[in-house]
Amino acid sequence: MARETAEPEMTNWRQVVGTFQVKIPVTTRDVMLRPDEDALAVLKWRVQQMAPGNRWYPVLQRYVSYLSARVAGFGADPDSVPASPDGAPPITAREPGVSSFSGRVEEVIYDCFGRPEAFVLSDCCGSTRTFITHDPGVAKVVLRACKEQLVVAVQVDQSRCIRRIAIQCC
Repeated sequence: MARETAEPEMTNWRQVVGTFQVKIPVTTRDVMLRPDEDALAVLKWRVQQMAPGNRWYPVLQRYVSYLSARVAGFGADPDSVPASPDGAPPITAREPGVSSFSGRVEEVIYDCFGRPEAFVLSDCCGSTRTFITHDPGVAKVVLRACKEQLVVAVQVDQSRCIRRIAIQCC
């Protein structure tokens, strides 16, 4: 007598082959704009450094256009964000008679008694600007910015007096 073997009936025909996640940030313009401007500046710079024949060139161009649209959607001007490996320049308030300079601290100068005299700021193009200061607190801040290679924005008035120093931490 032939024995029949019954094959188990397949009850579950579904199979997971992959997953994906959708992340939709929900917060205010003030929180989202700055990171997008930083990313836009870095990607613009990266596209400038890349050969147009590189296979990733059109991908980065597309991402730059995507980030530009996001920045424009927040009400900012994406064309005003310069290409930079350090991100967007620090935000500084515009006041009449006040000039703003940004870059990295290249040198902190002390006199023979160890008192601060000045510091030198270097921008991306290699030009430098010297700022006179005798304040030990300012010297401490710019020395730390120098050691950690942070981007610094210095505002000076018409008499070349330092009005404000802003440090871009990340």
